[in-house]
Amino acid sequence: MNNTNRHTHIPRFKPLLELPMHRMSRPFGIALAIFLLLTVTNSSVYAAAESDPFEKVNRVTYGFNAGFDRILVKPLATAYSNYAPEVAKLGVKNFFSNLDDVRVTFNDLLQFKFSQAAGDFGRFAVNSTVGVAGLFDVATPALNLQKNKQDFGKTLAQWGVGSGPYVVLPFLGPSTARDAFGIGIDSVVDPIPAVDHVPSRNSLVATKSTDFRANYLNFDDLIIGDEYLFVRGIYLQSRKYSIQGDYVDVAFDDF
Repeated sequence: MNNTNRHTHIPRFKPLLELPMHRMSRPFGIALAIFLLLTVTNSSVYAAAESDPFEKVNRVTYGFNAGFDRILVKPLATAYSNYAPEVAKLGVKNFFSNLDDVRVTFNDLLQFKFSQAAGDFGRFAVNSTVGVAGLFDVATPALNLQKNKQDFGKTLAQWGVGSGPYVVLPFLGPSTARDAFGIGIDSVVDPIPAVDHVPSRNSLVATKSTDFRANYLNFDDLIIGDEYLFVRGIYLQSRKYSIQGDYVDVAFDDF
């Protein structure tokens, strides 16, 4: 991408970059983790992700994901956004954010960020009890315990693992070899797949996915030019600089 031309500030597009952060079922996640471990240990994983050596396959997968979203996910998210009470949507958002703090704390510890881990676990403990199973975010206003974002892909990056080639995962969307492997590991500590009651687990997954998609309905119109290239460029640059703890301007002239 040409960064010398017209630029748009990355935070404006940041929500687009977080679209692939859905969690998968534990068996599939573990299987994917094992498969991608073999990929990560291969020297090709250190090649520049921007080269997109799997573009032909990625485009097919992207088209499948887009069709699935158009037929099922987006209509459900639209109805949810339009008709669910605001207080209910806030409660749902808080609930899943609270469960996510388990994964965040796990990765804090793996990155030796013990102070942050204590704060993130504190968020989970307070919101799970005083916040009524996480439906209310008490920890942020009362204790100034801000929400952090961590995942095993970031942990691997901290350990010096390269991003590897860009990949598009079925249902999950844009990723890299490293981050896809991270999704598999994160699924092991995700509380949702651990729910033994299958209907309840499926309901949680469906609700989380619907709420997640509803948050980004307004960003669909921001995509310009080649949709695949646009999302790939946004994801890769955002992921790179979010791992480094900084954001830069991104140019979209090539799209």
